[in-house]
Amino acid sequence: MVRKNSLIRFAFISSFAAFGMAAHAITFSNVIILSPPLSNGSSFTALGNSISFFTPNAVVGDSTHPLRAGTLNIQYDATNFGGQAMTANSLSVFLAAAAQGSGTVLFTEMIIELDANGNELGLLGTSSHLFTAQSSSTFNDTIQFSHQVFAFRAKKSFTLSAPDTAAVDLAAVATTNQAVHLVPEPATMAAFGLGAIALLRRKQKK
Repeated sequence: MVRKNSLIRFAFISSFAAFGMAAHAITFSNVIILSPPLSNGSSFTALGNSISFFTPNAVVGDSTHPLRAGTLNIQYDATNFGGQAMTANSLSVFLAAAAQGSGTVLFTEMIIELDANGNELGLLGTSSHLFTAQSSSTFNDTIQFSHQVFAFRAKKSFTLSAPDTAAVDLAAVATTNQAVHLVPEPATMAAFGLGAIALLRRKQKK
């Protein structure tokens, strides 16, 4: 009995490991970076499960006077998680921003589920953070989705403000990086596990 239970546990562990070790590149599409002049010269790089945004002109304040405020909006869709066997259940957020004097950067993000036709279905999760001269220049977060999905849309905004004072007033977005966490689709994982157990039982009867 001990050996049988050990074999069953091994089957489950092996099935999870097999899914975890598989490479699942994500398709990032419909990337939108607005609004000028904060979005001027912007670009993005997608690699594997991650996407990064380069926004060299997302700056307001003394260095760009008279621009003292503005909002940068970024949006993208994430689909094709390596086939119907994989889903997304969370999204990591890493940001770096500069704030001096009166400068602030307010970050907000919404994750919305998409159907097979790219239509928005409902909110999956949110994140927000305020950068100031007194806060850390970096922010890390994980947006846990309300449920696993096959496709989603990320909508993020950065509201920059640096009213003029006697001090050096500056607000800027330096780094924006996100990584999607993938897990097996529940029904597929259950079927895989049951199949492994059935195979073990057949071998034991021989």
